[in-house]
Amino acid sequence: MICSSTVRRAVLLSVLFNILILTVMAQISPLDFGLREAETGIDRYWALYNAHVAARANGLEVSYEGVDTLDIELPPDFQSIPVGKNTDFGGLVLYVTNNVRDGALFSMYRSTQPLALSKSLVDSLDFHGVPELAEGDKLLILSDQNPWTERIGYGYRVYRQDILWVHNGQAMNAPIAPWNTDSTRLNAAYTEIDTSLKTFGGLTMHRTEVSQFKTYCLHVNGQCNVLVQDVHVTTPKSKMIADGVFGVSNSVRVAFRDVTVDGTYSGYGRWRNYGYAFSLNNLWNTTFERVTADGNWGVFGTNNLSTTALTDCDINRFDIHCYGRDALLKRCTLRQRQTQFSSMYGTVTFDSCRFVDCIPVRIRSSYNAYTPFDIVMKDCTFELTMRYHSLVNVMLLDTAANSRPELSRKCWPNLTVTNMTVIAPVMVNSMNLYQPTGTLSELKKPVDYINKVNVNGLKILRPNGKQAKISVRLSSREFIPLQTLDVDIPDTL
Repeated sequence: MICSSTVRRAVLLSVLFNILILTVMAQISPLDFGLREAETGIDRYWALYNAHVAARANGLEVSYEGVDTLDIELPPDFQSIPVGKNTDFGGLVLYVTNNVRDGALFSMYRSTQPLALSKSLVDSLDFHGVPELAEGDKLLILSDQNPWTERIGYGYRVYRQDILWVHNGQAMNAPIAPWNTDSTRLNAAYTEIDTSLKTFGGLTMHRTEVSQFKTYCLHVNGQCNVLVQDVHVTTPKSKMIADGVFGVSNSVRVAFRDVTVDGTYSGYGRWRNYGYAFSLNNLWNTTFERVTADGNWGVFGTNNLSTTALTDCDINRFDIHCYGRDALLKRCTLRQRQTQFSSMYGTVTFDSCRFVDCIPVRIRSSYNAYTPFDIVMKDCTFELTMRYHSLVNVMLLDTAANSRPELSRKCWPNLTVTNMTVIAPVMVNSMNLYQPTGTLSELKKPVDYINKVNVNGLKILRPNGKQAKISVRLSSREFIPLQTLDVDIPDTL
């Protein structure tokens, strides 16, 4: 009788021999880790996991050639599968059952090291005198230990973060807002990065109806130059909440291209439902191309985002909840809900976008952070409804001035509209540029920053394409600007 230790040695030698052969081929396959022989969903998960771990350890790629459709189940000791530099699933269709715990099926993670820096040095963007940052490419993660603001009605504080890409001692980008202030308590960390392209794609992932826990598709942390391409995720209707299909944090130059998210875990009929397709935090230079996503609550839940661009996307919501700078949406269709901003800086630009039964821009009040920024709309189409016929909804809340000096001003955005087509049903006879919502006492408080509202070129059409006339108003209710307001809008069209 052959002893079990002899069998284990034989299996180990076989696996090592296979890895040696595969190293020459520069690829590893889950088929070489028992996928073909696997009898259960858990066995199939381990075949995938072990193949990716071996590939990472040997600097190889995982090949899914010959693997078409898989049903996997997450085991009690489930861990995220670490993906390497290039992961092409080759059109794999994956059905995932999770009755263990919430977690990401795939991950790309890099750890950080603490670093002592002065606030003035951070704002200088010059780190040649810092040994840890003087050579090579590093990510510098900035965290403010003092609260940026508190979200009223939600019971939690919000902390701002920024991320800088430092190349040979010089920052390649700047923070959203200055850090050298009396109210800032800086905490910094860094990590070395590989700036070459890293890819993840060719996957369709179905989260099964029998799952009792959420399986996120991919979480990325501490990365530079990542492309997520040709990934499709479907989710059954569920009472589970707090989704984050794709979670990305502390990273720069991350792109999503040809990605579809059909449904999210964001609750149905429960109080305070929420959950997102894209859960993003502390990113710079993030792009989305040809992304189609729909979820019960909305598909973007983000904070601390700088320089974000969406092109040719069809989504039901885009948010930068708190602390952001510069967003561009080009040839995008936005449906049913809104784009939403708070503590926003720079410019939000809509170029050739279509707004369907939604609020084009909402300024969120719960963060009590009305920072200065501009809104530009060019060549857009706005489909008016009885419910939504205002371009910018400024939510108001009767609170004391924010205790953070950077947020003490109550700013409204400037607005420039050029060549907009307005689709107006017969029952809608007016359009507002601004729609403040609040009490009379709130509207008596002067608002800062806004000094220019310009509309140049409006075409008013009925849904059947015939020309129509509506009243165009600056605001649905009177407000008091602190600065002289330069208004150039047509009264009636």
